[in-house]
Amino acid sequence: MNQGGTTKHYAVVLADGSFFVWRINMPENDVIIHIEGLGKIYDKGKETEVTALDGVALDIKRGEIFGIIGLSGAGKSTLVRCINLLERPSSGKVTVDGEELTDMDPAQLREARRKIGMIFQDFNLLEQSTALENVCFPLRISGVSRKEAEEKAVGLLNRVGLGDRTGSYPSQLSGGQKQRVAIARALASGPEVLLCDEAVSALDPTTTNQILDLLQEINRELGVTIVMITHEMKVIEKICSRVAIIADSHIVESGSVSDVFRNPKTEAAKKLILPSGGVEPFDGSGRLLRLVFDGTTTDKPIVANMVLSCGEPVSIVAADTKQIDGKTFGQLIIQLPSGSGSAERMMAYLDSEHISYTEETDV
Repeated sequence: MNQGGTTKHYAVVLADGSFFVWRINMPENDVIIHIEGLGKIYDKGKETEVTALDGVALDIKRGEIFGIIGLSGAGKSTLVRCINLLERPSSGKVTVDGEELTDMDPAQLREARRKIGMIFQDFNLLEQSTALENVCFPLRISGVSRKEAEEKAVGLLNRVGLGDRTGSYPSQLSGGQKQRVAIARALASGPEVLLCDEAVSALDPTTTNQILDLLQEINRELGVTIVMITHEMKVIEKICSRVAIIADSHIVESGSVSDVFRNPKTEAAKKLILPSGGVEPFDGSGRLLRLVFDGTTTDKPIVANMVLSCGEPVSIVAADTKQIDGKTFGQLIIQLPSGSGSAERMMAYLDSEHISYTEETDV
């Protein structure tokens, strides 16, 4: 582990008033997950191979909420399962908290995985066990006494808002409650990293927001690094500070959420940030511009003022707004008039107002 920086302590208070503590060294710019040249090839037999990951490189900083987003089949779920070696990579290295997991024997790997919690889309709860027993399960198999395990489990269920449902079975819980139990179980071993594989994809919008709020609280109060795997940009926008976009088994773009939103460089990013929905230009004769408004310009009537200044109308093809880091960001696709010099005058106006835009050939 890197040296220097600061040390932070995070406490979980149990039902009986006792507590247990995470002690986390937090050097400046500390990287907790380092992925280098990661590849995963599935052998389907009869000389058929499928490349799920190819040369993936990624650094995730300690204490952040990092998003990995991609469309179905892009390789994102394979990637998250390679981070804790539930899937063993075909090539490359995975280092977590300074320890190279890909170089460990099975016993060492089991111990290292105690630092890495994981929650799933389908919850993966034991159906014949109560909420309390589900949270106790990883503690009991690691040798913790029943009394201590139950004390920790009660504290964690209280932490996720289910202190009154300790005796409930999964069949008696809603989807959101099941995921809260799964989160409590993932936190039972005091992990430093929490991997979330499509953790809210099976939930309704209201419950999704509640679970995302809970994950933000856990990150803020316990200092746990969270890696969110999702195909939904709204999840990334709500809680992630940085994001990597995966497409065709590669990381094609990464950076802060606001930077990627303002200036998507790849087609994969554009499809995720402002899906086309089959929108077509109105007559095909005018050029298309994608305008990006950051949190300081969304309250200005830019398009209306541009039309008044240039004396010609534009057509709005698509529009979208998002909340990122407490600021409103917007994107707008407009079709410029086809008259001589009209497009150039309008782009000059946008330049004068410091509005970011790119010309689009297809939306």
